[in-house]
Amino acid sequence: MTDTATGRFDTAPGRSGVSESLRRFVAEFPYERGSIFDFVARAARETPAGARVVDVGAGDAPYSELFAHTEYTAIDWENSPHEGDDVDLVASAEVLPVADGAFDAVLFTQVLEHVPEPGRVLRELHRILKPGGCLYLTAPLAWELHELPHDYFRYTPAGLNHLLTTAGFEAVTIEARNDCFSTLAQLMLNIGSAMGRAEDGLNERREAAAGVLRELAEQVVELAPLDASRILPLGYAASARRP
Repeated sequence: MTDTATGRFDTAPGRSGVSESLRRFVAEFPYERGSIFDFVARAARETPAGARVVDVGAGDAPYSELFAHTEYTAIDWENSPHEGDDVDLVASAEVLPVADGAFDAVLFTQVLEHVPEPGRVLRELHRILKPGGCLYLTAPLAWELHELPHDYFRYTPAGLNHLLTTAGFEAVTIEARNDCFSTLAQLMLNIGSAMGRAEDGLNERREAAAGVLRELAEQVVELAPLDASRILPLGYAASARRP
């Protein structure tokens, strides 16, 4: 679904198997959410029909349609900034009211930065997975402050590997979700709103600056194939298994 050269999500209305609402969700932050979509879609393909899947910190459960072939459960906590109309269970990721080994797979996207005790949460996700079950996780490296005051960390591959192995996971794989040029392009788009607005007479210049950054982002992302090292992604995707 994402152009491998530019990281841009294919928003063609006739795209088979993906709803218009999901396309709009991804297009809101195209380089960030496009890479997350690709990872989650791959996780869905790896998950067999009828498997028990839980999406922890699901928010509005935008990726639920990818798991239509499974027994999908969405969980989010009571202070979520999302509407959460599609949440099946309201609970903290630190203490989930489900049995040990209740799920075949856990989806945990862009949540780890919002928990003050990440090790404790990962141990809880380990507990609710059945032996051999898989955790699919994404976490940011480069992003502005968001969902304050609950924004605590950013993550490197070494940090994620340490947390996952300490929590008891094995077969850990971690990969950069995108290239450095897509990172720059997405952050340029973000700055258009992240700079804020004020009653100082400069808002017109701020709007103009946002327009310039949008144009620059379109140019910068075309350089994506040049990134050979991929050491400045927006974030990482990790998968790991409970032994």
